[in-house]
Amino acid sequence: MLKLSLDRHYRAAIYLRLSREDGDFSCSSEKLESNSISNQRLVIMDFLKKCPEITFVREYCDDGYTGANFDRPDFQKMIEAVQRGEIDCIVVKDLSRFGREYIDSGAYIQKLFPALGVRFIAINDNYDNAQPGAADNELILPFKNLMNDSYCRDISIKVRSNLEAKRRNGQFVGSKVVYGYMRSPDNKNLLVIDPEAAAVVQDIFRWKIDGQSPAQIADRLNRNHIPSPIEYKKGKGSKQRTSFQTKEVAQWSAVAIYRILKNEVYIGTLVQGKTTSPNHKVKKTVRKAPEEWCRTEHAHEAIIAPAQFDLVQRLMLDDTRSPTGAKCVHLFSGKVFCADCGSTMVRKTSHTNGYKYTYFICGGNKADKHLCSSHMIRESTVYDAVLAVIQAQIAAAMDMSAALRQVDSLAWENRELERIKSKRAFQEEIVDKNRRLKAGAYDDFKNGFISREDYKTFTEQFERQIRAAMDAIAQLDQERNSIMGGLAKQQGWLAQFAKYENIQELSRNSVAALVDRIEIRENKDIDVCLLHRDHFASIVAFLSEQQLRRDAKIIPLGREAV
Repeated sequence: MLKLSLDRHYRAAIYLRLSREDGDFSCSSEKLESNSISNQRLVIMDFLKKCPEITFVREYCDDGYTGANFDRPDFQKMIEAVQRGEIDCIVVKDLSRFGREYIDSGAYIQKLFPALGVRFIAINDNYDNAQPGAADNELILPFKNLMNDSYCRDISIKVRSNLEAKRRNGQFVGSKVVYGYMRSPDNKNLLVIDPEAAAVVQDIFRWKIDGQSPAQIADRLNRNHIPSPIEYKKGKGSKQRTSFQTKEVAQWSAVAIYRILKNEVYIGTLVQGKTTSPNHKVKKTVRKAPEEWCRTEHAHEAIIAPAQFDLVQRLMLDDTRSPTGAKCVHLFSGKVFCADCGSTMVRKTSHTNGYKYTYFICGGNKADKHLCSSHMIRESTVYDAVLAVIQAQIAAAMDMSAALRQVDSLAWENRELERIKSKRAFQEEIVDKNRRLKAGAYDDFKNGFISREDYKTFTEQFERQIRAAMDAIAQLDQERNSIMGGLAKQQGWLAQFAKYENIQELSRNSVAALVDRIEIRENKDIDVCLLHRDHFASIVAFLSEQQLRRDAKIIPLGREAV
């Protein structure tokens, strides 16, 4: 190890750093200018002109990297050059440019550099470990590093608080805008619809309802030469890159389609704050529990109607594998079940004497003959039954719609929305109550009032109740979306049946929109369970209530109702 002194000749590297994350840009335009890369370079080069014993060898610059850690590419290259003996002097504008992490900064400056015979100079802090009085300055050095570390921590807390406040106010704070939207020119925290990309998103949802799988939709978009989200953004001037891209031109994939179909942003709901990091020094992200996410409904204009989005979510849970060579799933895919054992009915096709014969058999029976009987039934028989039930239900819906118009076209919907709002508020109270109880249990455990085993038992109980309430809230939100999907057209929820009023044949779209499940009994009886049956029951109860009120109004004076 060479002794540090002012009489030696040094080969110097200058180190420059600037970052938004640790607050370098946060205070004022004057601070931005004083800390800029060009200003740092100018200060250091002016200093080196006064030091004939130092020869400038190389510059290392980390522009856009935080000082909270030393995981910076050019910094690591500089340390490697030091260890190879190519550099024996490092010059920075001040200690905060070198790093804001208290412990590691001290380890480099007070241990590693002296051990390797490396001269370290922080100009504005008047620190030079080759100066005769450097030992005295080293008493102050830890305090300066601690102040830099504390400054970084304070800025991190302020940034986190600011972002959290924006999330709770429904403002978009993400770095990347989802496909189909763009930032508003007047407000960077507001998403607005990108018409060109939004049209593709609407096609994706429509094709899914028509029975196509995510892989088939991706293939269709690629065949039609529709740019994938990343290629579309590149075409709009974005410099966005991804490490997952393996081809020169990124194409649509089934994963990309799946993510679009599952993303609530398309119904106007922002879901943010899904991940966090332990502190400003640890950049590894940790995924939060779903109940801790920040959700804001109606944060921006929707591309997809809530009722259509909910329908797609139900279809995503069904078995929608397409038959070999088919362009989409078969008509009743994921809808037909055995009424006795609950297994999915398996669709089979056979050819006899040139005639194609398609039928369903119980999946449980196929796996184990002793589990259930075959329940075999022709597909054409199921088709006729489902079409008849749908036609009858649509006729009833049209009669109900006419009856509702005589009362109040939106009276039922408004009553249902109020009922859902009341139930949702009750479930939210359950969530809040159990969260408070969970926090109180932790305080009791910390203070020694309860044992670890009791704390674990209580916590699990509270978490179960929170999850159950959250599931109930999700179900209520689906009901509300179904009703509001009709209200958006100012014709009420029943208006969605109008487009199927004269239906004469089934399509995957009509089955997906109207049928919940089809159950086959051993005696070949068919139970067709339609979607929205609870809504129909509510309408019948509402109309009965209205009829009773009208009857009460026309009772002659002096007579009592029987």
